[in-house]
Amino acid sequence: MTRIDRHGVVPGLAGAALGLLAALAPAFALSSDAQAIVDRVRATTPNLHPVCSDRGKLTQVVTAATIALAEAKKINGDHAIARAAGQEAGRYLYFHCPS
Repeated sequence: MTRIDRHGVVPGLAGAALGLLAALAPAFALSSDAQAIVDRVRATTPNLHPVCSDRGKLTQVVTAATIALAEAKKINGDHAIARAAGQEAGRYLYFHCPS
């Protein structure tokens, strides 16, 4: 039988949930270049759900935003750094896709 504390929480479950949230928070703290890409995608894609729920479409939109920002010198234009920022932004948008 599972024991429940006086607050209605299974002991250890609350701690595990908080630990998971704490572990995920730094994973989604974006670099400034990735944040710029996310902002551009959100600004240029009014209905984001169909895009961010399809990895192929998401890759196209994030790549276009990354190239545009790199060409405008609004993010680091080094290919490897821009690519890493684009991947970071893509992961963020995929995991934070609005309903």
